Amino acid sequence: MYCTLNREVVRAVWPIWLGYLPLGFAGGVLSQKVGLTPLEIGVMSLLVFAGSGQFIALAMMGSTGSSMSSIVMTTFIVNLRHLLYSSTLAQYLMRQSGKYLGVFAQGITDETFAVNFNKFSEIQSYWDPSKALGVNIMAHGCWIFSNVLGNVVGNVIVVDTALVSYTLTAMFIGLWSFHFLNKKLIWTGILGGVLALILSNYLDHKLHIVVATVLAASIGCIVESWGKKS
Repeated sequence: MYCTLNREVVRAVWPIWLGYLPLGFAGGVLSQKVGLTPLEIGVMSLLVFAGSGQFIALAMMGSTGSSMSSIVMTTFIVNLRHLLYSSTLAQYLMRQSGKYLGVFAQGITDETFAVNFNKFSEIQSYWDPSKALGVNIMAHGCWIFSNVLGNVVGNVIVVDTALVSYTLTAMFIGLWSFHFLNKKLIWTGILGGVLALILSNYLDHKLHIVVATVLAASIGCIVESWGKKS
């Protein structure tokens, strides 16, 4: 197993850092409010590298009547999309060892998937598995650090977590900007956002995001195929 940590990897991962620092900080503050120590939130961030899943788990830990099994199942269901991410990236990692794949799989999130898939699919791409693993490790390290920092600071001062409520949205807009290659991709992204807003009134547990993404991508593929035929 090998990992590359160089300037190219840093340039690819810095938008994720900008989002993870305030978002993870908020998660750390929340963890302090539900009674976790810096060590405990550090271990949790190491084992559960999933922002939405970790926030949901912390919220359930802070509420009454939530059993351990319900917390585990809810986190599992919320992050089922990671299976799709793994299957999509598998085509670029076919010759890697089981040890590499085990470590790489732990670092797959919405953001690291978006960066790595974009890099792998570029024309004349020089991206390789070692750089992809570097992105995952550097993103994961930032997530652990920001969570622990938020927990420590939360013990000292009162922090309003509402200040970072739009951080995740801003980060995804930044990642989406990497795909501003033509009008079709831009309009597909806008369509996905509009559909997600509409479906949020009808679907829970972030399913509206998954459904909107699939619908927008499908419509984009259909329009592109019609354009090629014409």
